[in-house]
Amino acid sequence: MSENYFDEAFPRLLDLLNDPDPIVYRTAVKGLGVFGHRVVLPLLDLYKTTSNCTVKACCIKAFVQISVNYPDVAFLDEAIIVLESALDDTNPVVSQSALMTLGHFAKQDKEKERVVPILIQACNSANIAHVQSAVMALAEVNSSDIDQCFASLIDNESTDDLVKDILESSISRRQSLFGI
Repeated sequence: MSENYFDEAFPRLLDLLNDPDPIVYRTAVKGLGVFGHRVVLPLLDLYKTTSNCTVKACCIKAFVQISVNYPDVAFLDEAIIVLESALDDTNPVVSQSALMTLGHFAKQDKEKERVVPILIQACNSANIAHVQSAVMALAEVNSSDIDQCFASLIDNESTDDLVKDILESSISRRQSLFGI
């Protein structure tokens, strides 16, 4: 479909993101990933123009599918900017989708330098769910900046106890992965 029927299939997949059935819109997200980076700009346009939070989250999740299928191609700066701004979305499905996508990108050489600072910044969020997601995503990325971030958080008396537990687990994970 992506090679021979792009003009027919792509608009239909975008429409399916509005379907109320999770099986349908999740399948559409996976299908969009096969189309590659040529669909990033239309996904960004849809993200910016829709008021449907599920569709926004689907646009973001499609980035993961694109990167899975095309790991050697960097995303447009605009996509990273949208992901960063999505962290402030009031809908937790959208903001958590952005964190999940940034976490996926952090493990890729092409994106790591751009997204690790965003995830480190999320570790200082007032939103504990964001902090937890960011810490868990960063646990599997080798970077001295992450070590410093985790040490700072663990030493900070105002860090929530639940976050400290996740930090301790994540530090242990980093030690087993990277010998830190």
